[in-house]
This record gives sequence, structure tokens and C-alpha cells, in this order.
Amino acid sequence: MELRDFIKETIENIVDGVSAAQASIRDKGVKINPKKAMYNENGQFNNINSGMPRLVEFDVGLSAVNKSGSSEGIGVFLGTISLGKKNDQGIESTAITKIKFSLPLVLPCGDSEVVGKDNAADSEPEA
Repeated sequence: MELRDFIKETIENIVDGVSAAQASIRDKGVKINPKKAMYNENGQFNNINSGMPRLVEFDVGLSAVNKSGSSEGIGVFLGTISLGKKNDQGIESTAITKIKFSLPLVLPCGDSEVVGKDNAADSEPEA
């Protein structure tokens, strides 16, 4: 699988999963990623108006396959390793590189305002 396809499908699945979960619990009064949130955390008043960005962290292994001197490309490695494998079609070598990165993502917003940690409604910021 190509790295771009892996990233695309992973983020699409996260967004689709969040949207499906929001729809299935809507009538239970639970909000996932509310559009507006006010909360007091560690003595600091916070107000979010468009959903909070979350980091999606990727830690993937990339494989590059070289078969009889011609590179076959780089993709996300999801299987077992065979290094220097010799078969009927010639010599095949595989190199594995590990990369780690993160992407900010604002998930689909829920419907209403939520008051979060430490009773934010009782802890208005001082002027």
C-alpha cells in the first residue's frame, strides 16, 4: 500500500467513525467533539468555538523493494520481512525505513455547547 493511500484511508476511517458514533449516540445526550466547549482545566479557563484540533500520530514502516536492479517503489509495510530473497525471477531485496509524524485534525463537530472539567459554569474568568 502506498503511504499516501494509507494516510488517506486512515483519516477517512477516523472521520467516518466519529460521524457514525455521533449519529448513534445523539439521542442519549452525549456529545463527541462539541462545536463549542467551555471548561476550566488546571485553573485555566478555556473556550473553544469550532472543535478542538487533535493530533493523529503515525508511526509506520516503509518498505522499498528492489528486484534485479529495478526499484519497485516505496509503500507502507504491513507484512513480514524477507531480506535478500532469491527466487525464480531473480534477486529481490527489501529495505525498511521507519517514520513517525503527526497531522492536526479537527473532527466533525457535535451539536451543542458543553461545559467540561472542573465546573466551568461556576468558574467564569475574572475581568
